[in-house]
Amino acid sequence: MKAFAALCLGILGSVSAQRYDFTDVKIPVNKSLNMLYVYFIFSQEESPVPSAHKPVVRFEGLKAHSTSLTRTDESLAGYSGLQVSIMRRSLCSTDADVEAGFSKIKDHLIVQRPIGESFADVFVYKHDISFAPPSTNYVSKEIDKSGVYILVFSNCGNLDVHEAVVSGSVVVKNPYGHLPGNEYFKMPFYWWLGLVYLFLAVLWGLLCVRWWNEIFNFHICIASVLMFGLVECFLWYVYYADWNGSGHRSHFLFGSSVLFAITKTTTSYMLVLVASLGWSVTVAQLDAKVLCRIQLLSVVYIILNFVREIVLSFRHSHSLPLAFVFLCLLPVSLMNGGIFYWVFTALTGLMDTLNAKGQSEKLLLFQRLWCILVISLTLAALTLFVQVFAFSRNATVLWKDQWLLTDGIPHAIFMFVLVAMMFLWAPHKDSQRYAYSQQIGGCEDGVLGSMGGPDHPDGSIWTDEVGMDDSENVDSFWASTHKGPQSGGTVAPSVFGTNG
Repeated sequence: MKAFAALCLGILGSVSAQRYDFTDVKIPVNKSLNMLYVYFIFSQEESPVPSAHKPVVRFEGLKAHSTSLTRTDESLAGYSGLQVSIMRRSLCSTDADVEAGFSKIKDHLIVQRPIGESFADVFVYKHDISFAPPSTNYVSKEIDKSGVYILVFSNCGNLDVHEAVVSGSVVVKNPYGHLPGNEYFKMPFYWWLGLVYLFLAVLWGLLCVRWWNEIFNFHICIASVLMFGLVECFLWYVYYADWNGSGHRSHFLFGSSVLFAITKTTTSYMLVLVASLGWSVTVAQLDAKVLCRIQLLSVVYIILNFVREIVLSFRHSHSLPLAFVFLCLLPVSLMNGGIFYWVFTALTGLMDTLNAKGQSEKLLLFQRLWCILVISLTLAALTLFVQVFAFSRNATVLWKDQWLLTDGIPHAIFMFVLVAMMFLWAPHKDSQRYAYSQQIGGCEDGVLGSMGGPDHPDGSIWTDEVGMDDSENVDSFWASTHKGPQSGGTVAPSVFGTNG
């Protein structure tokens, strides 16, 4: 919990884009260093977008200030033990290092490198912090190699941790802009995904308008999921584009994007769940206790997913411990497992009920839904195993492709399920066959078979479970098919989820 609180403070405080701000930060303990941040950098040659500029690191306004009652900034003007660097590995120089030629002076940051090579030759970019006023507002250095760079704050001298603080900034800019290298591909991804959602939303809207008299609640819910997905993609794209251009992370855009993403996911999961429970298909309404459990589940799921999204977004930049990351991912994974268990249990019971009542068309619909969910669950499980494997690896190995695991593949699986459900529940002239109604199968005595006609060659008809009169459904599907006698053709409405 402390780690998550510290993460939230970091998000709202010192870190913006690939920028780390020092605001009266205490110096490290003497003869030690602190690893503060991680930068993901593309070289000019490997940049995903052609650019005439190399990536750069800027050390802006870095200055130390004494907090000691006995030592002033002037008295510490010659102190040379404070450095800020982005590097791969580091050491603090000693007298032996100076004698061996590894460093020119004592109490200085050194890096193991071949004799005659500079720090930049081994991709280490160092900046000395002084107690004297800086001669320039910033120092900029070009970076030649792609990779993951660690921001290191070192105190290789004898100054105590409580005797000084440091202010200033360390900013890294990639050839294409300010986005970290591990985040860049999300920007074009959400652009194209948004276009897919837009196409599906327009197509679904046209179908609903064309068959307006045939749609029911389930169609409206699918339209809601499409709109949530469209808005989510738009917000994510604007968020990353703004971040890339301005160099500052918009807390409002980030929070809004996460909110719509979680709302879309929760709505879709609950939609599958209530469909498996038979809502708007075999029952008019669910039991109040079942609805209460679903609402509680939704609230908890939204909260846990919000934590998950924050942790996944900042796990590398803030060097979050692997155990903490898994601890935040585990509750959501367990809830996903519980939701799918509930879905498959309800779906099995629903299919048994439909089979017993002879409602063959609805049974076929839910059998297809069953197959789709099995495929999606298998893909999701494989993705989870790959994520666990990838998260356990060093960040330097898969940083360029990690967006596929966190965003690409999960969205692809979600889109597969959504498109499949749109196909199964697409509005058409007979959509009301799948609404709250019951199919009465043909009987062996031929009574119902005598009611068959060109539209019912198997001698079966459809009748409303609540037995509404034709005059109340003049424009509905039932007005043209409900031709049989009123007595004996109705079925008492049931409420799914009761214990009685």
